[in-house]
Amino acid sequence: MIISQFGGHVTRVNLDGAPILLTGASSGIGRALALALAGRGARLAIAARRKDALVEVADAAPGPVRPHVIEADLSRPGAAADLAGQALDSLGTVRILINNAGVGLVGTQREVGDDDAARALFETNFWSPIALTRALLPTLRGGTVVNVTSTLQSLPVPTLGYYGASKAALAHATRTLRNELRGTGTTVMEYVPGATDTAARDIDLLPWHGKPARTPPPVSPESAARAIVRAIERGERRRVHPSPSLLPLELPAAGRLMAALVTRRIRLG
Repeated sequence: MIISQFGGHVTRVNLDGAPILLTGASSGIGRALALALAGRGARLAIAARRKDALVEVADAAPGPVRPHVIEADLSRPGAAADLAGQALDSLGTVRILINNAGVGLVGTQREVGDDDAARALFETNFWSPIALTRALLPTLRGGTVVNVTSTLQSLPVPTLGYYGASKAALAHATRTLRNELRGTGTTVMEYVPGATDTAARDIDLLPWHGKPARTPPPVSPESAARAIVRAIERGERRRVHPSPSLLPLELPAAGRLMAALVTRRIRLG
């Protein structure tokens, strides 16, 4: 059940029994978030490319209702619309949509250009969240849309430009959608993860001169999941976690300076 109170711009969301579609749920933040939401009593449809990993998540999920498992490759055009239909078939309705699925790509524009990998990244990271949201908007009135972006939206780091650009586009689309849905009772939230201890961090894959640049200590996926759950329950518009990651977002000049310092450490050309 979802209860909203708009007096004083305060929204309270009760996750117990809430029908939620979560993408990218097979590992990392998505896996931790699926378990956290299940523990709150949510009715979940979890989606990712690897069905075996999703089944493991569903098996581990606490709570009275086992999550519905939906195999979906969101790098494929049209997959998002199919996923929306399957989620509605499984849950009956979707009141909270969490667009968490994302892929990375390390490479310069000279190396990658607009090849299939670059286009698949934008399909997964940008176009699929847009398509899922559009398909589910009729059921989301008074509900919540959560888009997971990245601090790299404000950090022009060489070889991570494709990922950063896709997340910058999604962040802008999130803010625009919030304005477009003004007055409908629908909450549109951006979750911006900073350094997170997941299986593969793009920063570790860069062609460094010597040792990788030092970054802030990463938070655990479980810590990220708790932050997202709290933000959803409180009806927040944006949550940045950990909080030091706010710096490049609020001070673009700081983001450019940080990227310039990192650039000196990367082997290019």
